[in-house]
Amino acid sequence: MEIIKYLIFIGIITLIFVIYSEYSIGQILFRPDSSGIITMNLNSLLGFLANPFYRRDLWTWNTLDINYAFVLIYSLCIYYLF
Repeated sequence: MEIIKYLIFIGIITLIFVIYSEYSIGQILFRPDSSGIITMNLNSLLGFLANPFYRRDLWTWNTLDINYAFVLIYSLCIYYLF
């Protein structure tokens, strides 16, 4: 039962992060295709979520709010503290 709560928490944090990133940066998940129609692009979203694991430029004070690894680790620390 504890794993279900844990996975739900991670899912909620991920959903909030995706919405916030799309709002603050834009055109990560929803971007125009070659014909100009806005479509959902999951490859771009997954690439953005994985970027902090292999790029150092997302580990500055100014970019921690769009760093999925940092947000997830920070949220899990708060989850375990309370």
